[in-house]
Amino acid sequence: LAVAAILALTFIAYFPSLHNNLLKTWDDQAYVAKNELVKSLSSQNIMKIFREDKGQYANYHPLTTLSLAVNYHFSKEEPFGYHLTNLLLHLLNTLLVFIFIYLLARNNLEIAAFAALLFGLNPMHVESVAWISERKDVLYAFFFLASMITYLLFVRRSDWKWYIFSIVLFICSILSKAMAASLPLALILVGFMEKRKWSWKLLPDKVPYVLIAILLGLYAIRIQAEGKAIGQIIFPFFMRVLHAAYGYTVYLLKITVPVQLSAFYPYPYPLVNSSWITNQIPAVLYLTLIVTVIIFLFSLWCIASGKKDLQPLGFGLLFYASTIALVLQFLPVGRAIMADRYAYIPSIGVCYIIAHYAARLYRRNSWKIPVTGLVILYAGFFFFQAMQQTRIWKDDETLWDNVIRIYPSDNRVALAYANRAQAYQEQGKTREALQDYLLVSQWNPKDENALDKIGKIYGKDLHDLETSIKYFNEAHRINPAYLDAIIDLATAYGIKGRYD
Repeated sequence: LAVAAILALTFIAYFPSLHNNLLKTWDDQAYVAKNELVKSLSSQNIMKIFREDKGQYANYHPLTTLSLAVNYHFSKEEPFGYHLTNLLLHLLNTLLVFIFIYLLARNNLEIAAFAALLFGLNPMHVESVAWISERKDVLYAFFFLASMITYLLFVRRSDWKWYIFSIVLFICSILSKAMAASLPLALILVGFMEKRKWSWKLLPDKVPYVLIAILLGLYAIRIQAEGKAIGQIIFPFFMRVLHAAYGYTVYLLKITVPVQLSAFYPYPYPLVNSSWITNQIPAVLYLTLIVTVIIFLFSLWCIASGKKDLQPLGFGLLFYASTIALVLQFLPVGRAIMADRYAYIPSIGVCYIIAHYAARLYRRNSWKIPVTGLVILYAGFFFFQAMQQTRIWKDDETLWDNVIRIYPSDNRVALAYANRAQAYQEQGKTREALQDYLLVSQWNPKDENALDKIGKIYGKDLHDLETSIKYFNEAHRINPAYLDAIIDLATAYGIKGRYD
């Protein structure tokens, strides 16, 4: 009954996502609409999916691509089937979180139910569920959780078939998303919680997991590097340490209090002509470094102290740290310092901590009513926030409106204005699109793409060829190899009768 209630509440909270669109400005086109790899289920194409060198957006996740291909076979570009699959996977993951915590907590129903409820309803997970392109998140998590559960069964029953199942599931997880490479660290923590004390004997059976993680992890990094996803922004070593600490602290805060969630989190520096001004490091980066060091050392002490009351706290914090470490932008990937989707698996550690200590208080008669009330209020807050967040992901306009609401008139999110302008154009809102593009070009006068888009609006929609030619020429001057500007300039000259 507890599981049924949790899954029902999670389904209701995420139900609005079933009516969401295929996004036109944020990856869905590359992963689905314009991805030739998903348009056939022939044996030849399936082999090509697993051989593909570059993947989509410099990622290698063949099982994810295969799952999208199955969706495409039945739904083509109709978004409902994709969203339903994502939601069903999230419900399965919520169930697996319940099973995992139930086993970890020695069949404690209160801890397992509350942890699963917080995981299922957490608004931080909306990006992973309501965004079709993040199929890789919910899919890798499914195999990741199943691998942890089967490993736990192996440890308890000493039955090697569970160990083999766990390794196979881990391979499936890492072929769905490279972030699964953190599983060996998570399994060391699981082994510790079983023994309740540290021993070097916890390490040998993790060796195959580590080898698989290194081989496929390095391959994923190489693909990202070749696809120029890594190294687009070069920061000195110490700054990358500061960025990692910032992410560690802010993710922890947002998992616990999920407010002001955004599809895009910019680096905390001023931006001039698309270059971060890093001469003066913001104080918040030093503050989060101190907080990170304190929390991490405290979590190690909780484990090392041998105090059983503190071990669940140490486990939860170290589980969070080990599974979030790979995506803390120490190796810069993309233009954002963090993303909600990266918190999907790491949040389990935080949910476990809250659930464990809430359940302990609940067992005291004097605390039953206050704890019950607080649980209802906290879960209710998650429920309504998640429902609201799924609506934000409905289409491109609502998505970028939300980013701009959180970062108003902020040139660090020029991408949001440019993408919203594109969405406006799709809807025929020419004036609104022009206003956003003009703002983007004002912030970065060297943005040839924005200049070209402005020229198109002036020429095609406002029939002002002289102004359009001015913007096309400027875009061409900034980047003489920019093909769109050359073609658009030629078109405008042709209309003007300047055939030479």
